Amino acid sequence: MEVVLRPINDHFLQEVVFPAFELGVIDCGPAIEHLLKHLNDESTRVLLELVLDNTAGESFFSLTDERWSQALYRLLFHEWFRDSEGWAVTQQYLGYAGPWEETFHLSLMLEDADYPYDDEHRADLYRRAFWGQPKKQFGLSSLLCGSWDPVPRFPPDQVLTVEGHGVFSPQTGTARADWAWRPMLTVNKWAAKLPSALSRLLEREVKRLHPVNPPERHEILDYWLGRIDQPPILAVSFSGLGPRASDWIREIGQLAQLIRTAAAEQQGLTAVLGSQGKGRDHK
Repeated sequence: MEVVLRPINDHFLQEVVFPAFELGVIDCGPAIEHLLKHLNDESTRVLLELVLDNTAGESFFSLTDERWSQALYRLLFHEWFRDSEGWAVTQQYLGYAGPWEETFHLSLMLEDADYPYDDEHRADLYRRAFWGQPKKQFGLSSLLCGSWDPVPRFPPDQVLTVEGHGVFSPQTGTARADWAWRPMLTVNKWAAKLPSALSRLLEREVKRLHPVNPPERHEILDYWLGRIDQPPILAVSFSGLGPRASDWIREIGQLAQLIRTAAAEQQGLTAVLGSQGKGRDHK
């Protein structure tokens, strides 16, 4: 399974897309009409109009029209801005794509000080338990589990499903799907906490290597914080990171950069969990 993370325009989601998803739980006709009223993108409008012409009282959950899937990915994964005639597309957001298990591993390393990432067996058990019951205080990790916070007013698995994951229980504050979103204010908080989280992770590895003092520790932190463009070449492999230490250091830096960029541009974040290779088709 793969995961793709991308920034998203929060205003567009909350003013245009999410209200349509609420309408589409019962009947996609009014939902698509709502979208058409707000969109000023010819390609997306054509797809939606064709879907509208071929539906009769269906909900989004029952739609099998490939054109709806194409329109949906444009709505969720392209950069939208408001002009004088509605919302238009400027480009497709660049994001982060990678194997889900590895990305989840890296996010837990970054966020959860109790995650035993240096012990493969214990780490695997920990990830399984976290997947079964995501901890909302670890925001990026729970996002990678398809967990929503806050819970939306529509069942997200009825809008988009790839692997078939779906739970929607507003009464218990639970919503999970193959895609999830975090608002701009949440991403801003993540970005503010990044420097201390990255420093703590590096300190744990330095303690693990004691009495060896890795000479590149300060360069690693500079890379993670975006002060330099490339990570250093490691003279000593960090024990908890194993033989892929260099790759994982680079990928943690890419995740940190994504969060910083989204926060700087006042964007939220979406995550999509999909079959191997599916996510990269939309990168």
